[in-house]
Parts: sequence; structure tokens; C-alpha cells
Amino acid sequence: MKRSITALLIQFFFFSLLFLSMPKQIDRYESNPRGVEGVIDLSNWNMEETKILRLDGEWEFYWNQLLTPEDFRSKAQPKISAYMQVPGLWNGTEIDGKKLPAFGCGTYRLKLNHVPDSEVLGLKRGNARFSSKVFANGHEIISDGVPAYQAKDYKSGNTPKLGFFQNDSENIEIIVQVANYEYMNSGIPVSLELGREDAMLYQHQKNNMLALGIFVILWTIAFLYLIFFVVARIKGIREYILPLFSLFCFVFAVGNGLSDQRPLLFFFPDISFTLTFKMKDFFLSFNFIILLWVFHKFENGLVPLRPVKIISILYGLYLIAVILLPIHVYYEIHQVVMLCNTVILLVLLVRAIQLYIKEGKGLLLFVSVLAVNLYSLDCILFSLGLKANSGFSQVFMMIFAVVMILLLSMHYLTAITQLQTSVLRTQEAEIAFLRAQINPHFLYNALNSIAALCATAPEKAEEVVVELSQYLRRSFDFKRIDAMTTLGKELELLEAYLYIEKTRFGDRLNVEYDIDETLNIPIPPLILQPLVENAVRHGLMNSVLGGTVTISIKRQQEEAVFTIEDNGVGIEAVRISELLEEKPKSGGIGMWNINQRLHMLYNRGLTVCSEIGRGTRISFCLPLAMDKKPGRIRRLRGGSHR
Repeated sequence: MKRSITALLIQFFFFSLLFLSMPKQIDRYESNPRGVEGVIDLSNWNMEETKILRLDGEWEFYWNQLLTPEDFRSKAQPKISAYMQVPGLWNGTEIDGKKLPAFGCGTYRLKLNHVPDSEVLGLKRGNARFSSKVFANGHEIISDGVPAYQAKDYKSGNTPKLGFFQNDSENIEIIVQVANYEYMNSGIPVSLELGREDAMLYQHQKNNMLALGIFVILWTIAFLYLIFFVVARIKGIREYILPLFSLFCFVFAVGNGLSDQRPLLFFFPDISFTLTFKMKDFFLSFNFIILLWVFHKFENGLVPLRPVKIISILYGLYLIAVILLPIHVYYEIHQVVMLCNTVILLVLLVRAIQLYIKEGKGLLLFVSVLAVNLYSLDCILFSLGLKANSGFSQVFMMIFAVVMILLLSMHYLTAITQLQTSVLRTQEAEIAFLRAQINPHFLYNALNSIAALCATAPEKAEEVVVELSQYLRRSFDFKRIDAMTTLGKELELLEAYLYIEKTRFGDRLNVEYDIDETLNIPIPPLILQPLVENAVRHGLMNSVLGGTVTISIKRQQEEAVFTIEDNGVGIEAVRISELLEEKPKSGGIGMWNINQRLHMLYNRGLTVCSEIGRGTRISFCLPLAMDKKPGRIRRLRGGSHR
């Protein structure tokens, strides 16, 4: 129930934004004076309060005439065909009982009386389909394409432009030539705006920066998705929805960058408007194909594969038509495609709502699809002349961009979690493998010792077997493959081992302990015994006289320092690096094994110092952050404390 209410509130918020952007319902410029029969009285215009005026209302309209200021200065004044609403479209308007076609040309004229100041003014022409020239006080200030009486002489151009002129009187005459032989409707669907030079420049630059900023944001998001996919793929994670999101953002950025303010034309000013318009239609339609595949890949296929393939093929045919056919030809089916776009987006929106309400998943996906729906609806309303400005669609793009960033963050966290889990499992498996190597290794050596005692001291051998059984009972713990043990228990195991070895070697083996009895930190199991075994077997017993092994565990600031030292035969320097860095192909594995485990668990390893004939010292440090301090470690038998 809560999710249903949340979904309704989100939709209400978005549609409220769309409603507020409809000037026919709520017009923030309603205080502006409006044109009446081609004249606007500006005697009440306060330039400080209202910096920019929309020149809306009735303009003089001259059908099938491309007039210049000189034509209105001659004695034979051109005859007005009708008063045309601006913003508005001429196609479908009746003149002398006939409806005007979309293809043709005409001239708009507006007179501004009682202009308050004489200064440099700016005039913005946002959209005039599909070519235009603008004159102010007798001077041409804007030219976009080539308006002409016939299609063969006409050249399209329809990019928002700003022109400036010096106003030397209280009256201004504005003339706009418009011609169209390509698009499905014609006229001036967006308000012309007038204001001081600084105010017009500021607004124009702000709109351009907003459009360019959205383009950069979408491309940045696309690159991030692509880079993250590559990194995740290298790490073995297959997130194929990431490159789809990346492609979606890339294509959407290009399509949107060729709409409204058309910021991409700043970088490619010589591209023809016809090519620009076709590219815009191509990329925005191609994006619907990508969106379908995103939904197919999302959450076990929100959209089945078969309809995705069918729609992709049909849209592919339309894209071919966009590339090969003239605009007015493929626009015969464009409205059908727009209808299909709307239906597809609505279906995707419904699927996203269902996923969120029923399963609590895909809230961000739902918001992003809703933003794309309203972006598409805003563009459709503008193209049909039902909206006077398509700039508000950029708000939906900003919302979409923010949601894409959040989605990317969630995918990143999910993939990182998966990667961490994978790494942890791999590490745990490797630690378990290393432990599995240590246990048989010690058992093999202990049984050799018992076998030797059976021949010389059977009673002692029996005691050793009992001690070994206690050792094995405590050491073979497979409840958790990454289980830690306490220092106290590890020392008990070490004591059992040394008891066995002391029984075997007698007075040749001496053991000394120097242990801080207040320490009882968790440590990896079987990490001391192999090091002590190396000291006994390879350091002391290779000497005829034997020797002493010293086991020291001390608190040093925030660390516990473990040291195993013997006064045996020592190790060659070259051999030390081999023991630490290379897994032995045969024989002992204790030192390499422990060094590997310490690196995996603590990102630190063993430190080995040795001198031939004088002995070896091996040390390592563990953090004290996990110090349990349950009590003192009991004093060890069979040795001495320093």
C-alpha cells in the first residue's frame, strides 16, 4: 500500500511539472502586453521589472509572400492575408475559405509602439519552421536557412538565434519571413522574445549552457557506465546491463543535443540543418530500441525477448527510412512512430510500476522511465504546436541524469559487494587449503617421532600418543574454514607439539618462553607451531649439540610482536627469499604457508633474520584491536619464562 501511494505521488509530481510548463494553462508572462491586429503598445513596459518580453498575440500575416521592410515603405502596401497567432502554426488556418497547407511561405509583421528607451535591444527567434529571416527597424538581424517561394530554391535552418539592433525611436517594426517545404507543420511555434542586450545575452547563454551541460552530464554518465563495465568484466563480473545503460546515455545525449537549443551545432556549425534534423530523429528513435533491451536485461527480463526483437526490427526499418528518405516523406509515418513510442514508453512505465509495487524493486528505474515518458510527451506537444516552448523538457533530462547517477552508484555498490564476496570466498578457500596442508604436515612428523620412540621407549611413546590425540582433537576444527583461535589455545597446541619433540630429542632441545600473559588475542590457527618446528628441526637438530628455541610474544604499542628465535645453524640469505616467496615443490611448506596466510589476512608477512652458525630469528606482528583479554594465559609447562 505504501509503495502504491509513493508511485502515485511521484507521478503526480512529474505531471505537475509538465502542467506548469504549459503556458496555455498557467502563463508566467500573462502580464505581458499582447499583440492586437499586429500592434503591441509598450508604453507600460518597465524594463527593470520585466527584463524580457514575449511578443505574443496577433501578428499581420501575408500568405505566400516573402516581404522585406522596403515592401512596407512603398505606396502600394501589401495586402494582409490574416492576423496569425504567434506562437502558432499556419497550416490548417482558413484564409478566404481555404485551409493553408504545411508547405509554402509567408511573412509575419508586428509593430511595437511607445518603446520606453532608445538603446541596443536583443531579439530572440526560438523556432520558425523551417527557414526564416528576421528584420528589425529595416535591418536584417537573423538569418537561418533560405526562405523561398519554391522548394528548389529553399534551404532549411531552424536553430534558436539571437540578433541585436539599435533602437532610435519609440516605434519598432519586426518582420519575419518563414518558408517550409519539409516538415509536417509550419509557422512560428515558439514566442519571439525582446529585451535589453545584457538580459537577452544572459538568458541565451544560460539556455545554451544548460543544454550543453546536460549533454556533458549524459556523456560523462555513459563513460562511467562503460568504464565500470570494463573494470567489472576484468574482475570476472558480467553486468551486461551496464554497457546498455552506457549506450542509452550516449545516444540520448546526442539526440537531445540536436533538439531544442541544439548545443552540438556549436561544435559542427557547417552541418546542414536537414542532416541535423535527421540525426536527431535517428538517435531519439534508436534510443527506444536500446531502452527495450535495457528492460529485457533488467531483473530477469521485464520485457520478453520476442517482442523486443520484433519491435527492434520494425524500428530498424524506420531508422533506414530516416537515413534514406527526405524529411517530408518519412514524416508521413512519423506520427505513427511517435504514437508507438508513446505506447512503448507507457508499457515500460507500467512494467516498472508493477515491479516496484509488487516486489519493491526498481524505484529508480521507474523514476527514470517516467522522466523519459514526460520528456517524450513534452517534445510531442511542442512538435504538434500545443506547447510554445520545449525548454522544460531539459528539466526532465536533468532528473533523468540524476537518477542515472544514482542507478550507477547502486550498480557499483552491487558489483563491489559481489566482487568482495567472490574475493572473500576465494581467500577463505585458499586459507582452508593452506591449513589442510599444515595439519597432515605436522601429523606426519609427529607420527615419525612416535615411531622412533616405540623402539626405544614404549611407555613414553604411549604418553606421546595421548598428547597427540589431545592435540588433534583441538586442532582439527572445520566448523568454519576461516575460523580464528585464541592465543591461549594456540600456545596449548604448541606446548603439545614441543612435549612430543622434547620426548624425542631429550636434552638436545631446550625451550624458553617470554610471553606477556595478559595477551589473549585472536590469531590464525596453526601459525606458531610450524615456525617452532622449523626452528627445532632445521635450526637446532642439524647441530650435533642441539640448542635453544625462544618463543617471545610481547605487547608493543598497538601490536603484538611474535618472535621465534633459535641458536642453531642459520639459513643462507638466498634461501630465506625462496622460503618466503616460492611454494616449495617438495619438502617443508611451513614458512611459505604462514607468510601467505598473514599477507591475505593482515597484508603483512614474516620478517626473517639469520646468520650462518649463529641462528635464526623469525618475527611477525598482529594488531591488538581484537584483543579479547579474557584473563591471563596459564603458565606453560616444560620450559621457562624469562
